[in-house]
Order: sequence, then C-alpha cells, then structure tokens
Amino acid sequence: METNEKRELSLAEIQAREYELLKQFDAYCKRHGLTYCLCGGTLLGAVRHKGFIPWDDDIDLMMPRADYERLRDLARKEPVSDCLFVRYPGDRGYPYGFMKAVDARTVVYERNIMRDEQRAGLALDIFPLDRMYTARWKNRLLLARVKFWIQVGKVGAGMIRTERDSLKKRLRNLVMLLLRPVAACVPYEKAMAKVDRIAAGRQTLTPYILGNLGWPNQWKDMFPKEVFERYVDLDFCEGRFPCPVGYDAYLTQLYGNYMRVPREGERVAHSFRAYWRDEA
Repeated sequence: METNEKRELSLAEIQAREYELLKQFDAYCKRHGLTYCLCGGTLLGAVRHKGFIPWDDDIDLMMPRADYERLRDLARKEPVSDCLFVRYPGDRGYPYGFMKAVDARTVVYERNIMRDEQRAGLALDIFPLDRMYTARWKNRLLLARVKFWIQVGKVGAGMIRTERDSLKKRLRNLVMLLLRPVAACVPYEKAMAKVDRIAAGRQTLTPYILGNLGWPNQWKDMFPKEVFERYVDLDFCEGRFPCPVGYDAYLTQLYGNYMRVPREGERVAHSFRAYWRDEA
C-alpha cells in the first residue's frame, strides 16, 4: 500500500480530527440555516459517553431531504471549509449512495475498496432522512429496489470481498457473481445516483414514516415521524450538537439496551487506516 511515508493517525487523532470537521460542518449549517442531527453511533456516543464511543472512528449525521439537497447545491458553490468538500451520489469516482463531507488533509485506505481513485480522506457520513410508506409491504419492495442498485454499485466499484464464514455470506457471494453482467453495463456512479433518486421519490407522501434509504439497515432505519419532529442539543465532546427529540426511541430501535456498554468481543469497529496528506 502506497502512503508516500505520511504518518498514520492514531485512533485518538482520528477522533480529534473528526471532531474538528464536525465543528466546521456545524458552523456552515448554522450560517446557511441548514437542519441536521447526529445519528447512528455518533448519537449513541453523545447519549452514552457524551462524546465518541471509545472505539469508534467516524461521524454519522442525518439531514431532512430538503436540507440534504440544499447542502449539495450550496457546497458546489461554497465548500464547507477550506479542507471539507462534499461528495454526492453520482459524482465521478464516488461509490456510495449517501453524501460525505471529505477531509482534503487526510487520506484513508479502506480494506473493502480496491480502486485507488476511491481512496479519500476522513469524512462525515451524511444520510438523507426520507419519507417512506406506512405499509410494510410497500417498504419491503422499496428496500429491494434500493438494495439491488447498491449491490450493482458495489460490484461495479470493486467493493466486494470473498466471504466463506456462513451460508448467508456464500449466498451473498453468489448474488455478487450474478450481478457482474449488470454492473458491467452500468457505471457504479450511475447506480448510486439511481439509489439517491429512489430514496428521494416520495417527498409529498402522506401519511408517512421517516428513514434512511441511502445505505439502509433494513427495518431498523424506519421510524415514526415524531422521532424527528424537532431537535434538541446534547453534549458531544466539548460542544453541543443537534439530536432528534426522539433519540431514546431511535437508539432503542437500533441498539436495544443502548446504555449497556458491549463487551470487547461485541464491539463494532471500522477497518481503515488514515494518514496525513501534509504534515505542514
């Protein structure tokens, strides 16, 4: 792996850098009147640890669809900061179905990404909060469409690994193999843009629930709209940042007894290494 002998960041340095990026993003959103909130493991960290989960190494955010698309348009004219740039589904060389605000001063090597052009810096993961159906069967079909295009994009981007641990993983490998002819005909950027269009397709739907379709976690990412009807500031490291008012219901649905700190063998960590691009 080529790193040009740049110094690798420790976990503590990654967290410190991610926190600095979060502060820059928060200031940008306040300046432009954009609504966002902590979500996922970052929200869990705010509630349980008042900061990062000790072994976590990224920041998860969520934005209502209207603010999400407004951020995309604004950031094309005015970057979030001098080092923080937005990447959006469909952008050249971008293999994800959700937005990232990427740090230009670091470089990250992810174990599951094979192509050099897909290497980027530390980033804030920004997920769209979209309307979904109240009928479970309709959401099942919606999820199937989204997951199909995500898998096509993964195959096309080379984001696959051979897995032999279980029957489920072997079946996943078979699906990946069957999708190769489709992926060969559809650039992965177009597959990710398709994911985004599907996710954004019900903005006038009523009644509705809310969830994340940019990189969905099945039924766990579908919530009553009341969970996000307003936002409250919670402590995270040295600052306070917006969180959904229904954070207890949100975290319970995602993690169960979320205040219990998992044993070491149960802890979920990411698999990347980060380096400074410039030591200046």
